[in-house]
Amino acid sequence: MIRINMLPHERKKTSVVTIELIAAGALIFVVLVGVAIWTHYLDTVMDEKVATIERKEQQVQELQIIIDQVLKYEEDVKRLENKVNTIRDLKTNQRGPVLMLDELNRRLPEEIWLTQLRTAGDLISVRGFGLSQTSIGDFMSSLESSPYFFDVRLKIVTLTVQENREVYEFELDFRSRV
Repeated sequence: MIRINMLPHERKKTSVVTIELIAAGALIFVVLVGVAIWTHYLDTVMDEKVATIERKEQQVQELQIIIDQVLKYEEDVKRLENKVNTIRDLKTNQRGPVLMLDELNRRLPEEIWLTQLRTAGDLISVRGFGLSQTSIGDFMSSLESSPYFFDVRLKIVTLTVQENREVYEFELDFRSRV
């Protein structure tokens, strides 16, 4: 025959310590899993930040090359501007002597030839020879009537012999408005 036991079984009671240990173990496990997840998140964030820093440093290097080129370009522009300004100054200053020599050539009679021309600021000194005293006087009058010259003064006139011919050696000073 089969026997059936209908009496309630006595269950083993789980002790409170065991429950607390299981709860503490589960809590420690949950905390460790949370710490692992948090550590993984921080590692991911740090990797992203490091990658961003590396990209930015590479961009800085690329931009530094461009900055160096721009600085070189600006130096070249300044150097060229200095050259252009020098050329303009030379061109401006060239105009005065060219005008002065052109005017002096126009005012020079055929009987006069110059051997020396000196300038110091606006003072011009010329030496030369003339076939007559009249031609020297005509030259002085012609210079005085010029809009570019003034204050014409004869310094010296001497009679000399050049190639068996009597000529007058002269020196005169005048000022230029050019």
